[in-house]
Amino acid sequence: MPSLTARCRAAWRAFRATGDTGTVTGSLTSAKRSDREPVPEIPRYPPFLKGLPVASTAQILATQRPLIADLQEALAFRDADYQTLVLPLIERYAAFVHLLPASETHHHRGAGGLFRHGLEVAFQAARASRGRLFALDRLPEERRILEPRWHLAAAIAGLLHDVGKPVADLSVVDRSGTHRWQPLDETLVEWASAHGIDRYFLRWTTQRVHHGHEGFTSAVLPQLLTRPVRLWLMDPDPFVWLTLGRVLAGIDGQALIGQLMREADQVSVAQDLRENRLDPDALSLGVPIERYLIDTMRTLLRDGTWTVNVPGARVWIFPPNQVHLVWPACAEAIVQRLASERIPGIPRDPDTLADILIERHLAQARPLGEGVPAARYWRLAPALLTREPPVELSFLRLTRSELLFSGVVPPATPLVAVPSESDSARLIQEGAGAVREATAPSTQIPEAHTQPETGEGASTEGAPDSVAKTETPAPAAPSERDQAREWLSREGPAGDFLIALAEALEEDRLTADTHPSLIQGKVFLPYPQGLAGWEKPVAEVLDAFVARDWIERDPLRPLLKVRDHAGVSGVWLTRGVSRRLVALGLGASAVASPPPEPRLSEPDAHEAPVAAALASQTDTPARPPLSATDYARTIRQRLLARDPTLGSITERPGALSIALRGPILDGARRASLSETALRRALERLPNARPIEKGILTLGL
Repeated sequence: MPSLTARCRAAWRAFRATGDTGTVTGSLTSAKRSDREPVPEIPRYPPFLKGLPVASTAQILATQRPLIADLQEALAFRDADYQTLVLPLIERYAAFVHLLPASETHHHRGAGGLFRHGLEVAFQAARASRGRLFALDRLPEERRILEPRWHLAAAIAGLLHDVGKPVADLSVVDRSGTHRWQPLDETLVEWASAHGIDRYFLRWTTQRVHHGHEGFTSAVLPQLLTRPVRLWLMDPDPFVWLTLGRVLAGIDGQALIGQLMREADQVSVAQDLRENRLDPDALSLGVPIERYLIDTMRTLLRDGTWTVNVPGARVWIFPPNQVHLVWPACAEAIVQRLASERIPGIPRDPDTLADILIERHLAQARPLGEGVPAARYWRLAPALLTREPPVELSFLRLTRSELLFSGVVPPATPLVAVPSESDSARLIQEGAGAVREATAPSTQIPEAHTQPETGEGASTEGAPDSVAKTETPAPAAPSERDQAREWLSREGPAGDFLIALAEALEEDRLTADTHPSLIQGKVFLPYPQGLAGWEKPVAEVLDAFVARDWIERDPLRPLLKVRDHAGVSGVWLTRGVSRRLVALGLGASAVASPPPEPRLSEPDAHEAPVAAALASQTDTPARPPLSATDYARTIRQRLLARDPTLGSITERPGALSIALRGPILDGARRASLSETALRRALERLPNARPIEKGILTLGL
């Protein structure tokens, strides 16, 4: 029997032979594969430490630019003073702490956490100091000089309260571990530049003591505090400088700026722990969708794409300081921004994004009652958008304002109560008499265009449902008619125009393309043809409506007077003015609806009696399809009126020209007009020139 030694030698020789063969084979296989395609990086657990990059100070500052601006606002310093006293201090602080975290496993534990934490505490302390009284033992004129110095001292105490952590709690080394940063001698950026280091690595001290870093703070201050700051704080009273040094050294715990610093520190820590309870990047292989969403929201707000509490705003704050996002308009902006940045794995459906935020407790659903599932969105009416009735918007409510605002939260704007459906019906009936609605055929208005286009967000004006309805209210009593006429006659040219419009409609003197429409209690006037042909020019009539606030605006685009509805440009009158027109008999005069969409095929024989019966039961006669000639005349009128919704109009000496695309062709398709028929009709217009390269030119 072979000895144990012999057996071990045999096993070793066999292992060597197999390993060599496998190595050669593996090398050949790898070589062949490398010729075909690059070998992907295989994930490893636990992952290798990649270190932190040595970014420039300017890059570090850029990551927190909004918070730095908020700090200037909290201090209320002029730009010149801020550039001289505060910004150099922040730059030195950024070069010193760089991308170091504020803690290993607690608050602000990510890259750049210490820099962010210092700025947050500085901002909170500076803002709180504005509500405190300093130098009460001094004369008022002396106090006015000293108070800004105490405010800056409070901000500096917050900014530098943790600068001793790089000395006491961790060590920074290069990739090889041969070069170690000495915080008491130089900033981290200076150390990395001196040794040609592109990435550095952290080693946390195992025996560190809680609050032990406070003893090293005073040793670091000479690197960070500039000479202008020291001189400014010591003049005219060096007590400000003395108190700041004692607070940062942990000696004076009773000083007011020390109390402000500790309170601000607690606020910053609590906020970070709320927002970053878990680290999805470290604990999951999935895409951290909610982090991308929140970060994109902050970016859109910071760069001015989103505004707050103004007509057309995407962000609204209602009492008590609850942040609301106009949804789905905000969702569309978020998805568009993430797509431009090539972020993968982000859902595009607004409801899906809302569900993700609600599931992560970042947004709050609207409760509907016991046993009923909560709704995603809130229907609210901001007081700034008050109309008749109030304008309701669809909102997604965030759970905390800190998710969107890192600094000062703008003041809340009030809401207005929205009447119920029964109240709305009662008000309309009282204002215009009994209202009768006749349902039009389902082909009257294309379903895809039942709302006016409002750009980024969803429209909030009263567009009809997918099955359009033409309202035909009964004529008002004579007394109501007289009251409406008297009221309009007192409103100048705008009222005179509406009175003349009602008379012309009653006498059937209007052409098909100038007919107004009554949709859900509001009159829609085609523009410009609906305002043309009267004593006053079109622009003057429109300005008269605007001056009296008679035009119903889209809250998402409040500056837009003329809007598109079902392929027709026009203006919407408010419900109050529309009720006066109804009282003048507008509904009894066969108010026309927007151009209908012709049937694609003739009805079958067995459908004809049904169609005839439905037609006989409809009070308002059906409007004939729009011909190519009528549509061409409409284009001519809008072109002469320089209607911007028609497209880009080029004005030349004695002529106007426009390309046949966009809204012009879209309107033709809705009217079932071919492009060839449209071209022929346009070329037959007065002063029209032959269409060349798709350009319509109209002589003046």
